[in-house]
Amino acid sequence: MKERLELIRLPMLLLGLFFVGKLVVGALGGSYDLGNRLFAMVPMTAHLCLIWGAITRAYRGQGVGDAAKTGASIALFAQLLIFGATMLSYLLGLSTHFSDPMAIVGEAREVGLGEAAGARAAGVVINTIVGVITGSVGWALGGFIPSRNG
Repeated sequence: MKERLELIRLPMLLLGLFFVGKLVVGALGGSYDLGNRLFAMVPMTAHLCLIWGAITRAYRGQGVGDAAKTGASIALFAQLLIFGATMLSYLLGLSTHFSDPMAIVGEAREVGLGEAAGARAAGVVINTIVGVITGSVGWALGGFIPSRNG
């Protein structure tokens, strides 16, 4: 586990920066749409899972299972950030981009804490599975990266 966390330090940093960026845009009064265009965490997560899946093969010499676990770890980290920010937003009564109904259910309507928690919990599971798949696809594409030996 320690080795995997060391491997995904850069993706975690990038996701953390996107997370903070999204919070800052919201705190400065920027619309959800603007925050999402500038700091969309799910597409960034997919890109990182794909690239780090390829890296596990090309530069670490690891198998597809390791790439899948790496993708899952990256996606889980991102989803836990999103879940935590949503729950804190609701519990503290803050209006953030993470508690915006468009982010949670895809439509502009009232969303209660229970529905938000359920939707975000489903997102943790579904997006972690997507991370496994995307990391595995990245591993398959890792064969296109030239080896270090030329």
